[in-house]
Amino acid sequence: MLTIVDMMKMTTMTDNIRGIGNDIIEIDRIRDSFSYYGDKILNRLLTLKEKQYCLSMHDPAIRFAGRFVAKEAISKALGCGIGQQLGWHDMEILNDSAGRPLVTFSPEANSRLGSPHILLSISHCRLYATAVALYLKDTADNI
Repeated sequence: MLTIVDMMKMTTMTDNIRGIGNDIIEIDRIRDSFSYYGDKILNRLLTLKEKQYCLSMHDPAIRFAGRFVAKEAISKALGCGIGQQLGWHDMEILNDSAGRPLVTFSPEANSRLGSPHILLSISHCRLYATAVALYLKDTADNI
């Protein structure tokens, strides 16, 4: 049973969420696109650092798919999609030393979108890659 304190904590947590986005893709779709288009598709979707990270892995297609769905999830959380306000290279997803994906936005995207704070989770299995993004209010919004 939830107590009043539990419900208040949950309300406080959800009050900090401005948007949520998720996406899923079959890894073979990305693998097939890479086989067909090669570097052209990677250069369109990924930053140089993202591409280097993915290519350093045993099966890069899994990581390519993860970055792709993560960027889609982020654009959905922000409510703008991929387009004029947010391009593929406006977001860079790299991992910290513990393996947690961290999102960095280009200066232009930060200016257009108000320096969004995103929490991101990327996961995959043999067949699919998926990501969930939470767009959080920044600390200035909480005052």
